[in-house]
Amino acid sequence: MIDNNKLKEKLKSRVAKFADGKRRLWFENYIKHDTKFRGVEIPTVRTELKDWYKRENIDKLPLDEQLSLALSFFEEEYSEDKLAGILFLQLYLYDKFDYEELLSRFASIFENGYIYDWCVCDWFCIRVLRQMIKANGRKCAEAISKWHTANNVWQARCSVVAFTTLAKENKYTSLLLKSNVKLIKREERFAKTAVGWILRELSKINEQIVVEFIAENRPYFSRESHENAIKYFEKDKKKKMRELFKVN
Repeated sequence: MIDNNKLKEKLKSRVAKFADGKRRLWFENYIKHDTKFRGVEIPTVRTELKDWYKRENIDKLPLDEQLSLALSFFEEEYSEDKLAGILFLQLYLYDKFDYEELLSRFASIFENGYIYDWCVCDWFCIRVLRQMIKANGRKCAEAISKWHTANNVWQARCSVVAFTTLAKENKYTSLLLKSNVKLIKREERFAKTAVGWILRELSKINEQIVVEFIAENRPYFSRESHENAIKYFEKDKKKKMRELFKVN
């Protein structure tokens, strides 16, 4: 059995050499959530991960051990270390496993509270879950969409954020609207902002769907999520939608 801690420490020490205090403060002030950063940019983390993967012969390890190693990075306190786990999954593993097995293994990330801010959550959605949907299609999309019932707000957020650039594909619209109904009624800010984000994307192909959704769920929208949803509307239509929102 491999020693995950030794392998992780090697990569963490490599990444830590590029820590930047000013960048760290900017990230932490921007992200909030008491999230800790080293102040290392994403391209640097990716480069160090790739070189570490090659030098440590990670590809020679059994796939299940590689997966366990990748997931173990989520336990770390710094966002860049969590990002390393995400990039590990994106670059080397997401297409080597059955999607059902991966989703089952991902459950512990949320159950143990290893994702607790929108930044890491969205990295995970965009770099891993979205790629899984693109590779596996409808069944995988349906499974991720069902996360809208999760008690954990970050897992629930994934049920729509994973689809951000896929929203233009009409085949997923019904799934997104179903998830939106659940998320917009939650009190957490980042459940509502996820809805605003995906509605913004849906508006690019069908504004009427967005108008109808807002009208039907008007009492549950925050101003932030409403403004995000109508971001790409023409000026006059934005004005009308804002007047509608004032009815709350």
